[in-house]
Formats: sequence, structure tokens, C-alpha cells
Amino acid sequence: MKKVLLFSMIICFFFLFSNVYAYSSGFSYMISAMNIPEVNVNGLKLNEEVYQKYQFLIYGSPSEIKHPEQRWKSTSDGNWTFGGGAWNGIGTRGEYWILGQDYSGKLVHNGLFPDDYNSGTSPLNWNYRTIMDAEESWNDTSKYQYELQREYMLHSKLSRYNVTYDLTALDIGLDKARVENFATWGSAGNIYTEKPGVGNTYWIATFRIPPMAGEAKLKCIMDFPNGIQYTMKQEENSISIPVSFGAFVEGLSEYAREEHVKIIEAKLSVNGEAEDIISGTKQLRVEKDGTIIINRNDFPNQKKLVLEVSCDAFLATAFVSDSVLYDSTKQTIIVNLESEEMNIIRDQNKGYPPIIYGCNLKRISTNSRGKEEIVKLYQTKTTRTDFICAGQVLQIEVRTSSDTDEVTFDFEGKESIRTLDSLTRKFEWDDPKARGEKTRYASMGDLAYSYALPRKMTLKSSDESERIFTATYVIPYGTTQTLHSWNSLRDISKDAFRIDETKLFTRKENPYYVVVKAYGEEGVRTGRYRLDVAERWDELYNRDVSKYIVTNGR
Repeated sequence: MKKVLLFSMIICFFFLFSNVYAYSSGFSYMISAMNIPEVNVNGLKLNEEVYQKYQFLIYGSPSEIKHPEQRWKSTSDGNWTFGGGAWNGIGTRGEYWILGQDYSGKLVHNGLFPDDYNSGTSPLNWNYRTIMDAEESWNDTSKYQYELQREYMLHSKLSRYNVTYDLTALDIGLDKARVENFATWGSAGNIYTEKPGVGNTYWIATFRIPPMAGEAKLKCIMDFPNGIQYTMKQEENSISIPVSFGAFVEGLSEYAREEHVKIIEAKLSVNGEAEDIISGTKQLRVEKDGTIIINRNDFPNQKKLVLEVSCDAFLATAFVSDSVLYDSTKQTIIVNLESEEMNIIRDQNKGYPPIIYGCNLKRISTNSRGKEEIVKLYQTKTTRTDFICAGQVLQIEVRTSSDTDEVTFDFEGKESIRTLDSLTRKFEWDDPKARGEKTRYASMGDLAYSYALPRKMTLKSSDESERIFTATYVIPYGTTQTLHSWNSLRDISKDAFRIDETKLFTRKENPYYVVVKAYGEEGVRTGRYRLDVAERWDELYNRDVSKYIVTNGR
């Protein structure tokens, strides 16, 4: 419990200037999908670091709180750095007593803050103190969205420091237990209590209530009732491949209900191109029987098609503090295209170039801990078009048959995507070197060489069935954008405050293509994969990009 001075009345008005937090793609997607306000009533921004460490949506940071009760304690396993952000191995490690504010501006306390004094008695035997606004907190309907949340908080067992007690908020009394956060599917609840001390002092203890559905997982559905091997006969011009796809959620508790689901969506894609999308609300499962149509004329001079069919799904609840649930699955479909030549030569693996099973385009991002990670490309909300932003790092992964000797990649489209411009050189080499930071390339020559296309890809892995090749490429800052940005629409309207926002991230130019070539003893196989490039106007003009795009996770 925490020892603090008892004041007969504390009135504290304070105005805090918020830091500009750089959110990860997953966190940005969550607050966009759930329409969570990024700023609270006092102008403080949501803090992703606090959310990741404590599972609470908190505005501001502990180091910003200028309040008489704010305290710090050094601990060996603390989540925070004194005077800084989340602990990352540098600085003094510990915990703050106040984590930040909720949306309404009230303080949120830290249940992991070390006790000042251990009385030796169990919370079951404490003489809890009446708190002025405790009962009001339970009746404040702005803090919860469903009566079931309130019931869950009232009847769930309370825990401190990973010890769960046979004790509920009802046992303590609603006038003595103030709720600071209501639990949701994915975030924990928080209860604040006080106990009278000696003289004009009192001790404070916070309790935790686990999430309502902390074990919930989203699962994709993708089934091919007729199998994954097909043959299009010589006289046929098309073939239909039946597929069932969708998503469902599992691992729910009795308190997690279908009415809590804001949206559940599943997208079926073939070789990276969206084929079909289904979605629903207030549902725990969506599923659809569909058909993939393959036309011979779309694949001239090919004798075997390797189709990478994928299902990507997400689920967002109506709770503003829940992260979005994701899942994805893939399946390779083989379609043999019979021809007059193939009726003579039945062994399709003899005398043919290597097979390209698929090309996966992602980007390399920096997470909240400063480490690089591979994540999905951005996607427009309206057309579901994947794209990357100028200045970002493209990661290319190509899966081929095991008879591949070498794979190269290049780009089709305007030469700007193949050109090392001065701004790219500045951010990739000049600025990091000036700051003494590690650069992506060993020398300026290596950076320049990375734009000498076509480029050979690196063999990542190899076995009897397939080989995987990878490469990275920094999209030049001067690349001509293929999707409309704030800038391009401003140039049309001649007024930055009067643009047609319905056209943001819609088609402006023809897309680029990543051209992949797999070389083997029997020849060369070529694959072309669409790539759109947009401008990071949200960073330039502090616009809310989350309204228009999906920032996918890993």
C-alpha cells in the first residue's frame, strides 16, 4: 500500500503539453478501427508505451504528471525509466504511482507501484476507508459501454502482484472501491482503495481485474472442397475453383458476447490481389462459399500456374481499449494448363524454367522499442489497395521451386523509383553518419549500388521442395506517387484547406510492378507484382491518416 498525506481538500488544476507519440502500425490501426480519441479533454495524447506495459489506455505519460501525489520508486523489475519512457535497458528502472489520465482527465494509478509498508495482513482483513467519489465511479455510464462490463467488475476476484484473493468490489463496498478502468475483452480493470492510517495519513492499494476475454483468438477459415491441384483441359478456356473462407473467434468467456463485436472481416486474395471480402457486426463468425475463376487468356504461354491464395481477417470490438485481433493463412494452388504440346510431353517438370510459388511484399518498420520489424504494407480503406510510402523500406520475399539457381528483382514504371535521389541519400547516409548512428549500408558505395537494378536477391533458405530468396529496397523519396496524397490534391485545388478528401489514396498514376526473375538450367521464369507508392503526408502536415488507410501488423 502507498503512504500519502491526507489533505482535507485538494483542488488541482494543471495544464500539460503532450508529447507527440509515434504510434506503431498495429496501435494506429487499433485506434482507427475503434474510433478511439487520440487526445483527451486536457489535450494529452494516447500513450502506446503505457498501453503495451499495463494494458490500459492512458493519455499523457507518468513523467508529465505534475501532481502532489506523483511518486517514483526504483525497482529491479520496473516497467518505466525515471524521467523517460518505457524501460529499454538504459537508465534507472522503476515504477511511477500515477500512469497518466483517462479520457475525462482523471488520474489513473499504477497497481504495480511497490508498497511503502507491508502490514502483514491480508486484503481480506483490511478496514477499507470510504472514498468520496467511489460510488459515483460505478454509476458513471461514460466509463463503460455495456451493463455486462459492470457486472463483471463487481463479481470478479481482485488481484495484487499476481495474487488473486477471494475478494470482490462488492465485498469491499462500492463506496470504498473506486473503479478507474472497466475491463474489456483485451484490457484489464483497475480498482482503487484506501485504508486509514495513523493520524492524518492513509494507505492506498490498487487491485487488478483480468480482461473479460484475455484468451480470445481470431481464426481464419479457408477450405478448398475440391482440393488444391487442378487441370484446365486443352479445350477449356477457364476453370472454377470453389473455396470457402471467413473467420471466427474462439477462447471467449461467458462475459464476452457477440453484441460486443463492432466488425469482423475476412479478405480472400489471390497472388496479393483482393478477390472477395466479407464482414459482419455483432457476429462471432463470418463465412462464405465463393469461387476463384481462372481464365486461360490471362496467362498466355504458361503451362503451370502457382496461385498463392490467402485469407486475412481482423476483429474489432466496441470497446475503445481493445486491440484488434488478427489472423491470416495461405495455401498454394496448382493449375496445370493443358495444351497440344503438353499432350505430347506429359512430364510438366521436365524442360521448364523454375516455378515462382509467390512473391510477398512487406515493409520494414521501427517499433516503439526502436527495433526493426517486418510488417504488412499499408492498405487503402476504400479500395483495399496495398501500398508503401516513399522513403520506407520494401522487403521482398520470393518462394521458388528447388531447381532455382538465382533470383533477381527490378521495377517497371517511372524511373523515379529506380533512382537514388539526394533526399534518400540524406536520410539513409548523411544524417545517420552525422549523428554517429549505425547505417543500413556499410558505405556510400553500397547505398549507391543498391540502386543498380536489376539486383540479385539473397538465398534465405533451401530444402528439397522450395527455395526462399529475400531483398530489401529503400523506396526513393523522389518516387512519383501512384495514389493521391494531401499534396497532390492541394495542387489541384490550390488550397490546402479545401481538398476533395474522398480522393485521398485513390488512383493517380499507373502502379509500379516489382519484376522478379527466377533463373535455372532450363530457362527463366518471370513474375510481375503490383506496387503502389504514396506520400507520407500525415507526417508532413500532422493529418489523421488513420481515417483513410489500414496499417496492418505483422
